[in-house]
Amino acid sequence: MRISGECRLQGVRDLLIVLKNQKIIGFSLIGILSSLIDITLLYVFAEYLGFWYLFSASGSYCCGILASYSLNKYLTFHDTDRHYIRQFSVFALISISSFVLTVCIIFLAVEMFSLHYLYAKVFAIGISFFWNYLGQSRITFGEKPLQ
Repeated sequence: MRISGECRLQGVRDLLIVLKNQKIIGFSLIGILSSLIDITLLYVFAEYLGFWYLFSASGSYCCGILASYSLNKYLTFHDTDRHYIRQFSVFALISISSFVLTVCIIFLAVEMFSLHYLYAKVFAIGISFFWNYLGQSRITFGEKPLQ
């Protein structure tokens, strides 16, 4: 029984899609870890140090960005690019755009819907995750989307 070239090509594409999807799992796990760092610091800054929740969210998010970049570069994307400053700048810009989305969601949820800032933060993380993954995987670490 012969398998046509087109059928083999589709099988290879399917396999590549499955393998590529494994990166989203690593990205998700690192995202969870950096989010835990972020949320823990948000809580410490706001509750123990008495900073305004939006200032607290800003500082804690920056710490999460540093952890996320380092872990994703080496563990998720196995990236060997040595242009660290340029690459981190791109990573940070994408993360900051995600942060702006996150802060807007937190502000709206707290001020308009009277949610506790930690619940608002968790909700915002869920929404901004997908923008962040697409930007980081395709722009920062240069993966091409599968056709």
